[in-house]
Amino acid sequence: MRVLVFGGTHGNECTGVTVVTQYAEALKKKFPKLDLHFIFANPEAHQLGKRFKDEDLNRAFQFLHEDRAQSYEHNRAKEIKKQIDEAPCFVIDLHTTTSNMGSTVIVTHYNPLNLDISAKLSTSLENCRVIGSPDPKRKYLGSQSDHGLMIEVGPVPNNLLEATCLKATLEILESILNHLSLHPLPSTGSIEIYEEVKDVYYPENEAGKITAYIHKDLQGQDFHPLKERFTAFESFKGESIDHDIQEELYPIFINEAAYYPQKLAFSLCRKVNRKY
Repeated sequence: MRVLVFGGTHGNECTGVTVVTQYAEALKKKFPKLDLHFIFANPEAHQLGKRFKDEDLNRAFQFLHEDRAQSYEHNRAKEIKKQIDEAPCFVIDLHTTTSNMGSTVIVTHYNPLNLDISAKLSTSLENCRVIGSPDPKRKYLGSQSDHGLMIEVGPVPNNLLEATCLKATLEILESILNHLSLHPLPSTGSIEIYEEVKDVYYPENEAGKITAYIHKDLQGQDFHPLKERFTAFESFKGESIDHDIQEELYPIFINEAAYYPQKLAFSLCRKVNRKY
């Protein structure tokens, strides 16, 4: 099976860069049955120490039909898309987050192979959770093949290589590669998935400036269940700001540093069981 592993899609996420530049040969030797390719997705952004140079590479693929000749990421997305489309492949895109997400895999296409591997990861690796984030516009790098997963591990600050996150990323990656090597055809079963249902944004004033921050009781509580009314923010004036929901939901990407430009504070997920 042809497998493409991408690291450094966001240039300030050092874990993925390290995996594709330092561990590629060892992993190729460990999994000789696989046709493994390790690709440094966004080297210019990494050299700058930034998430991206001109635009977010992990959102750029939805605009491939446009003319953005001056955008480095737009041209890089075209090159990556060509690599992926050369032959059928399984794509693995490596990411880290500043949020307290632990070990997480993200599924964008609900096909049996993706769900089967994700189910095995969630049961074999301690506290490995699966997020369902369907991507009909195929904006993400990991969505460019029907078969593939995104790995998301945190918390870790941007531009930092941290041992726990590196080892957790390698553990998930090796588990995926082992499954593809030994069980290339999916079995049937069921999987517990956290499916994104709602984004929650920071409060802002008439000038569009953020007026509050994540409340201390919510900070770091990714994947902890929330019910009915909970305190989401504290204003700079010291006032608590509540948020109401109609069902039990689970917050993810709480206070993610990369989402401040969009003023996105966190997302809420519904936990469901899916058969495949």
